[in-house]
Formats: sequence, C-alpha cells, structure tokens
Amino acid sequence: MSATPTDYESIFMFPEGQRVLEDLMERFAKAPFVAGQPDQTAFNCGTKAVIEHIWAQIAAAKGA
Repeated sequence: MSATPTDYESIFMFPEGQRVLEDLMERFAKAPFVAGQPDQTAFNCGTKAVIEHIWAQIAAAKGA
C-alpha cells in the first residue's frame, strides 16, 4: 500500500514532523552540483529529489 498525499501532510503538519522536515531540508535540499565530482552531484540530486517529493505530496494534499 502506497502512502497518500494526505499521509504526508498528516505526518509533517505537527511540530515534530516540521522539525524533522526542516532537518531533512538542511541536510539534503541544498544545491546539488559539486564541481569536478559527478558522482557526488548525482548523489546530491537523488537526496534532493526525496525532499522535493515530500513537498509535492504535501502540496497535493493541500490542493496546490
């Protein structure tokens, strides 16, 4: 069973979930490019994509 957008919103709407999301953003939502390091850049793009997916699910739950 897949998580729904509402599932994401319900997890991250509480203060604890907001702190977790802020922590994840600080760690993984930064600019992904690292000059001369294509492997690190690819890894960073992957971690950033997870954060973007979370935000997209929250937005979908809110009807945005």
